[in-house]
Amino acid sequence: TLQPVVLADVVSEALASVDAVARASGVTVRGSVDQGIVLSADPAELSRVVDNLLINAIRHTPWDGVVDVSGRLAGDQVELSVRDACGGLSGEDMERLFDVGWQGSPARTPSTGPTAPRGAGLGLAIVRGIVEAHHGRVAVANEAPGCRFDVVLPLAASA
Repeated sequence: TLQPVVLADVVSEALASVDAVARASGVTVRGSVDQGIVLSADPAELSRVVDNLLINAIRHTPWDGVVDVSGRLAGDQVELSVRDACGGLSGEDMERLFDVGWQGSPARTPSTGPTAPRGAGLGLAIVRGIVEAHHGRVAVANEAPGCRFDVVLPLAASA
């Protein structure tokens, strides 16, 4: 269901929802969104995109690392970026990152023991599906000290 969504509100709520997980992981999470950005989106689904990207970034950022989310207007599009400190991805990992069920190479898999919580490999595939349903695109790039996930959405999505 498309409706006007204030991007700063979505990001603020997502930051609040991951705060306890970030603190428990020793990761600092911060955000900055240009004020006044309103896009046409499904608010619950857009929230899920931001939550999934933040949880993924926290999961792969080492203790004392920083995860940063930012949003800005770029012409008739909105650019949302999440930066982590995962150490970067191999080309092979980048090719599979948004595949359903992909959980990462051994280099990206947390080595905190057999009882450590592990995802099902759905979070980033869900992100891609939601973003594409909103006529947007999602991409990842290595950017020291980790990765940058970029979501680009039109201001007015078509139904």
